[in-house]
Amino acid sequence: MTDSLYRVHLITNVMKRDVSVMTTPPDQPKGWHPQDIKGAVWKRGTTLSKLAKDNGLPESHCRASLLRPQPAADRVISAFLDVPLHVLWPDRYDEEGGQIRHVRDEPTPDRDRAHRLSARVG
Repeated sequence: MTDSLYRVHLITNVMKRDVSVMTTPPDQPKGWHPQDIKGAVWKRGTTLSKLAKDNGLPESHCRASLLRPQPAADRVISAFLDVPLHVLWPDRYDEEGGQIRHVRDEPTPDRDRAHRLSARVG
């Protein structure tokens, strides 16, 4: 193998290895990708905004649920697609449909104190 060809081969292998490291760790649950959810809703003939409005939610709630938990919108999307919540968002919901609370969501005295102090500054 020539020197330049060897370098290309080596760089390609390093790049492949780096890409595999950047993917989701095996211990983190994988759900549907936000674009897959959006595409599935679109294939059924509607949009996330229309789905929200038709179910009495603010227009942006179903779109926002692709980025962060919106329990009411998550349930609307789940029912519309006929896919359980824990399949769409395994990091948000357990198999019974209950919300999974993360440690970062729990209030802490330091955070509460910081919020009170920042509220007084203005």
